[in-house]
Amino acid sequence: MIKRKRAGVVFGAAAVATGMLLSACGGNGSSESDGPQASGENGGSSSEELEDVELRMTWWGGDARHEGTQAAIAAFEEKYPHISVVTDFGGFDGYLDKITTQYAGGNSPDVMQLYNEVIVEFADRDQLYDLNDAVTDGVLSLDGWAEDVIDMNTVNDKLVALTFGSNTHGFIFNETISEDLGVEIPDEGYSWEDLKTYSLAIAEASNGETVGTNDLAHGYQPFEVWAKQHGEEFLTADGIGFSAETLEGYWSYWEDMRSIGAVPSPDVSTEYQGTPFNAVVDNVTASTFIFINQFEMVTEATPDDLTILRMPGEGGTPGQYQRAAMNLAISSQSEHPKEAAMLVDFLLNSEEANAAMGVERGIPSNTNMFATATQDVNEIGQEANAIFESVVENGAPAPVPAPAGSAAVNTLFAEYAEEVQFGNMSVSEAVEKFLAEAESELG
Repeated sequence: MIKRKRAGVVFGAAAVATGMLLSACGGNGSSESDGPQASGENGGSSSEELEDVELRMTWWGGDARHEGTQAAIAAFEEKYPHISVVTDFGGFDGYLDKITTQYAGGNSPDVMQLYNEVIVEFADRDQLYDLNDAVTDGVLSLDGWAEDVIDMNTVNDKLVALTFGSNTHGFIFNETISEDLGVEIPDEGYSWEDLKTYSLAIAEASNGETVGTNDLAHGYQPFEVWAKQHGEEFLTADGIGFSAETLEGYWSYWEDMRSIGAVPSPDVSTEYQGTPFNAVVDNVTASTFIFINQFEMVTEATPDDLTILRMPGEGGTPGQYQRAAMNLAISSQSEHPKEAAMLVDFLLNSEEANAAMGVERGIPSNTNMFATATQDVNEIGQEANAIFESVVENGAPAPVPAPAGSAAVNTLFAEYAEEVQFGNMSVSEAVEKFLAEAESELG
C-alpha cells in the first residue's frame, strides 16, 4: 500500500494522450563494441571519412518526453559524429495531419513516432520502411524482443515499426474508502463476479454516496481483455475477432451492474468516459480500469491510499498483454534508411538512450532494457511496473496490427454501448447493429 502525498489535481483526456500515447516496461543486446556501425567502424574507415548525414525525427509528447528524447539523441550523435538529427516535436493535436502533409510533399521525416491505429494505413500505402532489411544487414538488433511484440508491428510480412514503449491494463482500488466502509478489496486473481460483489458492497455500505466501480460498457480496451479471456480477439488483421455472444456477455454484465446500483448512473458515467480514473479521484467510485502508466499521476491527485491489480478475470485464461503505447518507424521516403535504422536501434536497444528516456513512453519492449529504463522509478512506479512484469511472464499474446478503419470501430463501440446504457436499445439489438456497422467500416 502506498501513501499518497498530494491532492487536488484532476486530469483530462489531453493528459492521457500526452502521458501515454506509457499509455501505458542489465545487459544490452547490442553493446558499444558489437553494435551496428559504431564511429570509426566502416570497413576500417575512420569516422572522419564517413559521409555526413542529416536525419529528421518527429514525435509528440510533453516536456519530460522531449527532454529525455533529446538527451538520447545527443548521446547517439556523440557515438556517430557523422550523423546529425534535426528534431521536430510538439503536442498531439495536429500531429498526424502534419505527417500526412509532409508525405504528400515527399518530405516526410526519416524517423517518426506513430500510434497503433494508423500503422496499417501507413503500411498499406507503402509509406514505411521494412525494418527486416535493417535486421538482415546487421544494423538493427531484435535481441530481447518477444516474437508476439515483433508480430504486433508486422504488416504483410514487413516489420514496419517497433514498439517505442509498452503498456498494459490495470485496475485500481481505493484502499482508504474500502477500509472505512469495511469492504475488502478483492485478492489478486479475482473474477468479474468478485468485482461485482465488491462494487455492490461499496454502494450499500456508503448508502450510494460512492459506488464500487465505473461503468466500463463503453470501453473497447477493457473489452479486448474480456475477449482474450474468452479465447477471442477484439480485432484481427481480417476484421472482427469476437463472437456476438462474447460482446452480449460483456454488455450484459455492465447492464446487470447498473440494475443493482453497483456503478454510477449513465449521466454520471458519461462524465468520466474518457478519464475513468477521475471518478476515483472524485470519490464517485472506489475502483476503475486504468493503464499502468497513469497510476502515478492518479495517486498524486488524491490523499487516499490506492492499490493496483491486474484486470478482473485474469485468474483463468489471461487477457492482458504488452500493449504498444506508441511505435517508432522509418519513412519509406528516407534517403538514409541505414542511418535511420541505426538511430532506431540506438533509441530502442542501447542503455544510454533507455537511461535518458526512462519509462515516460512506457516500459521498453526490449526486455534487456527493463532494468536500465526503470532504475529511477519510485515506489509507486515500481508497484505499477510489477503488473507489467507479471503480464510479460503470464499474459496473452499481443494482437496483430489493427486493420484500417479500427479507429472508427472504437468510436462505434462506445456509441452503441451508450445506447444500451441510456435504455435506447437492448443489448442484443446494439450488438447486432454494432457488428453490422463495424464490419462495414473495416471493409
